[in-house]
Amino acid sequence: MATVRCPKCGAVNPNGRRRLARCRLCHEKLGKCRYCEHYDPRLLDCTHTARRTDEKIVDADAVLDCPEFSSLLVRRRLPSRAPRAALRTTLIAVVLIASAFVLKHLLEPAEAPPVLLRANARAPESCFQEDGFPVQVFVSNQTEDVAQNVRVFLSGSGLRTLTCQSVTPSEAFLEETPTAVCAGMGNLRPGEIGTVEFHFVANQCGEVALTALVVADNLPAPTKLHIEGEVFAW
Repeated sequence: MATVRCPKCGAVNPNGRRRLARCRLCHEKLGKCRYCEHYDPRLLDCTHTARRTDEKIVDADAVLDCPEFSSLLVRRRLPSRAPRAALRTTLIAVVLIASAFVLKHLLEPAEAPPVLLRANARAPESCFQEDGFPVQVFVSNQTEDVAQNVRVFLSGSGLRTLTCQSVTPSEAFLEETPTAVCAGMGNLRPGEIGTVEFHFVANQCGEVALTALVVADNLPAPTKLHIEGEVFAW
C-alpha cells in the first residue's frame, strides 16, 4: 500500500494520496494543489495537459474537485526485479518500436510535431513612474517534443506610454517597433521553462494595458496573455 508523508509534521499516512485525505496527526489537508505533481510553483499554475490554457490556479492551498490530482508526497518503493522472460520480451518490443520509428523517419520527410505551451505573465498592479514598468513572461513546454523558435510579442495601446529600455537576458531581444516588442527564447525542450523580462520606462502616468502573444514554429495557435497595471507619479 502506498503511503504519504505529511509535509507539516512528518507523519506517515497509509491513505494520504487520496484527494480528500487529511494527516492523521496534525489534520493537514493532503489534497492541496501545491501537493500535486502537476502543480508548478514557478508558474504558480497547474501544468496538466487536460486543463484549458485560460484556467488558472488561484489558491494553491485549495482542495479542488480535480480528477487529475496525483500526490507528490507518495513514498515510492523500489520496483521488484522483473523475471528474465518478461525483461527479454520488453527489450524485443523496444527494439521493434525503435526500428519502426527509424524507418518511418527515413521514409518520410522530417516535420516538427505540434506542441502545447502554457504561459504566465507577471507585472506590477501599480508602480511609480520613476521605477519603470517591468513585465516577466514565463513559458513552459507541456509536450514531449521540442518547441521550436519560441518568441514573445508584447503589443497594445499601453506601448504608447512605454519605452522598452532593455530585455533580460539581453540576447533574447529581437526587435522593437512603435506597436510591438519581440524577444526570443530559442528552442524549449520537453518540460523546460523559459523566462524573459522586459524593462520599460514609463513616459507618462496612467493605466497600462498590454497583450502578450507567445508563438513557436510548431505551435498550432498563439498563446495570448492580458497584462494590466497603473503608473503613478512620485
